[in-house]
Order: sequence, then structure tokens, then C-alpha cells
Amino acid sequence: MKQTNKVSTIGLGLSLGLAWAIGVLIVGLMALMMDQTVVEPFRFLFNFVYPGWGRNIEYTLLMSLWSFSHGFVGGFLIGNFYNSFSKRFN
Repeated sequence: MKQTNKVSTIGLGLSLGLAWAIGVLIVGLMALMMDQTVVEPFRFLFNFVYPGWGRNIEYTLLMSLWSFSHGFVGGFLIGNFYNSFSKRFN
């Protein structure tokens, strides 16, 4: 039986959380600077998950922190699933 490499679940969670938070922040800042008629469909879509996103800088920063927690939990779960499945199927 081959030995499998384990993924660092905390490292993957931090990486995905940071990437997702930076993405949400950049798109939020762009939404604050762009024409509102162009941004409105994106604001409607993002406000399902991140209420208040794109209204002002405070809400956008707060939703970036919230998106970091979403990305962290997602990365942590993906890492745990990968480690448990790699044990079973190798």
C-alpha cells in the first residue's frame, strides 16, 4: 500500500479564505467606483450571501471578513474530505 500525503487542512483553509476575501474585496471596491446601473445585477447577486456588500466601504470590508470565514470553512472541509478519502481509496 502506498503512503499518501496529507493536506494541511488549516493551511488550505487559510489559503482559500484569504483568496476569497481578496476577491470579494476587489470586486466590492470596483462596485463602489463603477456606474451603478452596471453594478446593480452583481450587487443583487452578492447580497444574497453577503448582505450590504457594495453599498459603502464599511459594509464591503465587513463582508470581506465574512467571506474569509466562508472560504476558510470551505478549505478546511475540502482538506478533511481529501485526507479521509485518500486513506480509504489508496
